[in-house]
Amino acid sequence: MKKILTFYLLLFISCATGPKPAPTWVMDYPTSPDAWIGIGYVKISGDEYREIARNKAIEEIAAQIEVHIKSSLKIITTEVNYKVDEFAESIIQSRVNMTLEDVKIVDLYSTGVEYYVYVELRYSDYYRRIELKKQKAINTAIDYMTTAENNLSIESFRYLSRSLEEIKPFMDLPLKAEYPQGSGQKINIFSKINILTGDLIKRIVLTCDKSEISTIIGMRNEHVFKVRCVDKQTGKPLSNIPLNASMNGNNITENVITSETGEAVFHLFKVTDRRPVQYFDITVDLSEIEGNIDFTNLAIVNVKVNAKSPTIFIKITEKNLNKLVANPFVMPAIKEFFVETYGAEFTNSKKQSDFYISAEVNTTAKSMAQNEYGIFQAYGDGTISIFDTSTEKELYQKSKNNVMGADFTSIEGAGRNALKKMVKILETDTFHEIIAGLDNYSVNR
Repeated sequence: MKKILTFYLLLFISCATGPKPAPTWVMDYPTSPDAWIGIGYVKISGDEYREIARNKAIEEIAAQIEVHIKSSLKIITTEVNYKVDEFAESIIQSRVNMTLEDVKIVDLYSTGVEYYVYVELRYSDYYRRIELKKQKAINTAIDYMTTAENNLSIESFRYLSRSLEEIKPFMDLPLKAEYPQGSGQKINIFSKINILTGDLIKRIVLTCDKSEISTIIGMRNEHVFKVRCVDKQTGKPLSNIPLNASMNGNNITENVITSETGEAVFHLFKVTDRRPVQYFDITVDLSEIEGNIDFTNLAIVNVKVNAKSPTIFIKITEKNLNKLVANPFVMPAIKEFFVETYGAEFTNSKKQSDFYISAEVNTTAKSMAQNEYGIFQAYGDGTISIFDTSTEKELYQKSKNNVMGADFTSIEGAGRNALKKMVKILETDTFHEIIAGLDNYSVNR
């Protein structure tokens, strides 16, 4: 209120006394060994020009504070591998807000067309207020750190993030304080937050009930991994700890939060990556914790996954007009599909297979003679079945009938064209159904 009254008193005096010569500070930018100075200038227009000019003057002071802060920050941020600008912007904004009420109007000048305001922020006022605010922030940060360390949980890391946010506006200043409280030991708060974060991360230990499994590529073969999360220091289970799993884009449970007993259950539903040896990685996930805390070396547990290509036995009878086809159409298409989709290998021994495929394909002539248009016509019929070899359980079965083929030359040619059409139906329709069918079947071996 006192500052506002001063502002309007100076304005009243300047208006009452009429035009006067411009003060020297309008032409020559003033300097001071005891303060930052800002000059704001606007053309008079509207009702807010005075506030606009004052804000411009304050912006000039802010720019000088920015230079001061960045020079102080270079050493600190280099030590912890942070970029100066990451902290500088937020520090400058908060610092200006903190000291705004200490900015004083020194003089005003108006020509009736132009308006000038001269403000200053004395170093003594600036450092006095910053020191008070800094000490309050340090005390709050220490309270957060103590709470985080005394009871390890996911909240511990949120408290550490908050403690960093508290002191972040003062990163360019010394941040020494006693910690733990009552120990008489002086530490740097910023460094201690990072050290404490690392110490708490090391206390989180993950264990899994499995270290290695085997599965079949491309087949739904559900595996369950039970993970336990404990505090290494106390041996107590840690509840509500978010965990994340990853495995080369395979079909898995990705995110689980530990229960009251510190347990979490993950699933590997299906392996689609064809690499023979893979790893199911489960780690603590602190990605939702906001702030600039450096969360590295988080607890992780790995399960080795031996991924085996499915071995398939195929028995397909393919006939054209009841005669075995010398160069089959359906068999190569089915083999190509299983190789491309599942990396399958094939065997001549049914006993050595994981799955076997049975199919009957034949064509029938509509008529042995050409129709009125000179075209021979034949129809293809086929049934394909897929079985789990160990259980003899049928996993998929599909029939395709009356697939017409035509040819101008012979009825055999019409039959071959019917078989070719059947292959196209397999590629555009049936193969997608096979994938869905196998996805819905869980292989338990």
